[in-house]
Amino acid sequence: MAVSRGGPSAPGPGAVRKFPTGALYAEALQHPELCFSDPDLRHGTVEQSPVLGPKAISGNFASVFSVTAPGGQRYALKCFTRDSTTLGKRYAAISSALGALDSGALSQPWSVGFDFLEQGVLVQGHWFPVVRMTWVQGTGLISWIERNLQDPVAVRTLADRFVALVADLEDNGIAHGDLQHGNLLVAADGTIRLVDYDGMYVPALRGEQATENGHRNYQSPSRTAADFGPHMDRFSAWVIALSLVAVATDPGLWHQLHDPQGESLILSESDFKEPATSLAWPVLLHHSDARVRELADRVKGFVAVPCSALPALTADAVKVPAQRSGGKAKSGHGPRTTAAQPGTPPWSTATATGTSAAGVPAWMTGRVPTAPTTPATPAAPTSAPVGTGFVRRRVGDLAAGAGALLSTSAPGALVLTAVQPASALPGSQTAALVLAVAALAAGRRRRPEYRDARAQIVDLKKRARELADPARAHQRIWQEIHALDTDLAKDNAASDKKVQALQTELKDGLARITMNVNRRTGKAQQELTGLPAKEKAQLAAALEPAVRAHVQDRLRRTPIREARSLTNMGPKMVTALEAAGIRTAADFTGVVYSVNQGYGSRNAYLVLAGGHRVKVPGIGEARATTLESWRQNLEQRARQSAPTTVPAQDKARIKADIAALRRRLKAEVKQAETDAQRERDALQQRITGERTRLTAQRQQHATDIQRKRADLIRQQKQLAGSDQERARVLAQLTDIRKEAKRSLGRVRYARFVLTGH
Repeated sequence: MAVSRGGPSAPGPGAVRKFPTGALYAEALQHPELCFSDPDLRHGTVEQSPVLGPKAISGNFASVFSVTAPGGQRYALKCFTRDSTTLGKRYAAISSALGALDSGALSQPWSVGFDFLEQGVLVQGHWFPVVRMTWVQGTGLISWIERNLQDPVAVRTLADRFVALVADLEDNGIAHGDLQHGNLLVAADGTIRLVDYDGMYVPALRGEQATENGHRNYQSPSRTAADFGPHMDRFSAWVIALSLVAVATDPGLWHQLHDPQGESLILSESDFKEPATSLAWPVLLHHSDARVRELADRVKGFVAVPCSALPALTADAVKVPAQRSGGKAKSGHGPRTTAAQPGTPPWSTATATGTSAAGVPAWMTGRVPTAPTTPATPAAPTSAPVGTGFVRRRVGDLAAGAGALLSTSAPGALVLTAVQPASALPGSQTAALVLAVAALAAGRRRRPEYRDARAQIVDLKKRARELADPARAHQRIWQEIHALDTDLAKDNAASDKKVQALQTELKDGLARITMNVNRRTGKAQQELTGLPAKEKAQLAAALEPAVRAHVQDRLRRTPIREARSLTNMGPKMVTALEAAGIRTAADFTGVVYSVNQGYGSRNAYLVLAGGHRVKVPGIGEARATTLESWRQNLEQRARQSAPTTVPAQDKARIKADIAALRRRLKAEVKQAETDAQRERDALQQRITGERTRLTAQRQQHATDIQRKRADLIRQQKQLAGSDQERARVLAQLTDIRKEAKRSLGRVRYARFVLTGH
């Protein structure tokens, strides 16, 4: 790292140069042999866009170009578009501080070499400074997360490395100033590179002001330029660490909270400025993982804390429990896979759905019970024991008994009533008995005890058949496990889409509410802004009659004879004016002219106080102009001595009217804002409720899937001793059949219907 001096500085002490635009830099870089003084740059190749020439990455303060030196070294060339008289001083201090770091003591090689060239690039005949930084081969943080989303171990490892990088900065009294996804690159070995040092703080810059306040989606709402110091990275460091830990714990959070069109991870500026309307905080604060909840609660509390009072990020604060993984963590890109064992179906290992080799989805590890790791005896049936018999008669049982009784008694009753002959009694009685048995059988089949017994018998028969062919049973179980994993993945994907739709609905709804309140309050706000001017105008209007009366009085007191002293105005002209009714300066108000068509000259007419025009003999254009100027001067002098204070009564009335209008307008604005806040709260409550419901459904579905999975794995492990297990199942099947026949048989049911026991 180095800082070169040379080249002209800004013209004059404290002067500010106008720096070129990105387009002007691009134009100059079309000829590197002419615009650079540095040999590597002068003979280098500037990366070009297909149409627009040198390719630039533009930001708020600079444009960055890629230049490859003849030796193959690639540089990122930062060309500044805004002036800073302290650029050289800052980069000299940064270069010295970073150069003094003990690379062996750092957690990883995050520092990137750079040179500050004072005489960097020639644009339109003037030299401007540039920063030449070694080009970093790496992947942007957002892209890296998306490529490694299904590898929680890799994401958690990156979180640890980020925390270690922050610790390196803290230990050396350094702060980057703009920790965000765009300035964090992940190298091929999984370590992090930190780029863009414009806003960096080092101890030598103590007492300076910040040149920027960092990316808005990563900074505390309270951060200002005065927060330039070793603590200014702490809020953004906590935010990034929370994001990485949350995504490592539950990859689904990325789909739920990351905005693909935004410039953030899972939290953004609106979550910090308006936490009450945030969709992200409820999800994080009510997550099923305790570490995510605790870390989110802590970071949310930092929103209202001054930057200087924030604690440093530590490894203990973001430590997460180890998760089981089917393979060794990789630092490269792409989803991590686990090799399948020979002879094992491909879906038995961890898949892209995030399922571990143990059969537990990675994001569910530690949240629900997992299957036992050693063969276990079969669990007891979940249905009621067969030996308990029938319990408590129901309406259906009484109906079956009544039907059987009516069926058996109906033939005799028909014979007694002579409806049918006695010879038909044997046949009808037989049919009645069949119907009675059928009614009782139907009632028995509807009993839950009977259905449970039948279900157990069917299940045991199925198990016996499977145990006769273990390989086929293995295949079926793996297929069912794969189907469960697929179902869970589809359900999670659908849930993610619904959550994203809710986020969009909330964002659009809040924007609509804001637009509506702005429309409602716009006119009132405009009137409020104009009230001081309106009050001033009304006071002036109230004062005007007194001023006008004063001026007229002064003009009436000035006789026209005083005009004799004016140029070309002798006694004769004054007499003519008096003859025309103009005896004082108040008797005329001005002069108008008309063109004399015959001679091409203009006739002058004096305008009397009543509005009539009069042509005074001898008063031509020149004398009329002199008279008009004389009168105007008299009026100006009269206005200077006119009253300047509005009568107290009028002033009080005007101020009272303005105050009442101000109260009314403020009440309108407040009512509109109250209505808007009520709408925001209702929208937030509805979205949050829907979000909570979706989360509960998702967790319940995952728990159900996991239980089914555990049962399938248990069955699979039981196949290891298939002969013994089959004998046990057949014996259990025989026992259940005997017991069902004894306690749930037809005779037993008939007695139960009649006696209730």
